[in-house]
Amino acid sequence: MSRNPLNTVAIENFLDAVKIATKTQQREVKLDARQYRDLADSISMVLARLVELQDSKPTQEESITVNMDGGKL
Repeated sequence: MSRNPLNTVAIENFLDAVKIATKTQQREVKLDARQYRDLADSISMVLARLVELQDSKPTQEESITVNMDGGKL
């Protein structure tokens, strides 16, 4: 199955805005309607991909056998 690359630009922009706000000691970060919709869409796509990846991993129980002897004491 081919997957389209995730568009994380909105997440990166938000994190940059938070970084700037932190450095300048701003108390809030404001987003306009387009920014918060894009951010919500990006987060939704990332979470959906994460769930898809978790569900696609085969769960195999691996058995490990360890044999030990006392050696020559």
